[in-house]
Amino acid sequence: MAFENFPEVWAALGRLYDSLVEMQKQQAQANARFDAKFEAMSERIDRLAASMGTLTEHVDTLTERVDRVVATVATLAGTVGQMASMIDSHERRLQRLEGQ
Repeated sequence: MAFENFPEVWAALGRLYDSLVEMQKQQAQANARFDAKFEAMSERIDRLAASMGTLTEHVDTLTERVDRVVATVATLAGTVGQMASMIDSHERRLQRLEGQ
C-alpha cells in the first residue's frame, strides 16, 4: 500500500497504534483470566492434596484395624483347633472307658 501524503501515513500509524493498544488490552484481560483460573486451579489442587492426605490417614488406620482383626481371627482359629484336638482326645478316652 502506497501512501499519497503524510496525513495518510499519520492516519495509518494512528490506526496501527490503536490496534496495538487494543491488542495489549486484550492480552492483559486474557492474562487476568488466566491468572484467575490458575489461582482457582491451584486452590483446588491444594484442597485435593489435603483430601488425599486425610484419605491416606484413613486408609492407614483401616489397614491397622484389618491387621488386628486378621491377627484376632488367626488366634481364634488356633484356639478352636486346640479345642478340637482336646475334644478328640477326650472322646477317645471316653470310648476307651466305655469299651472296658
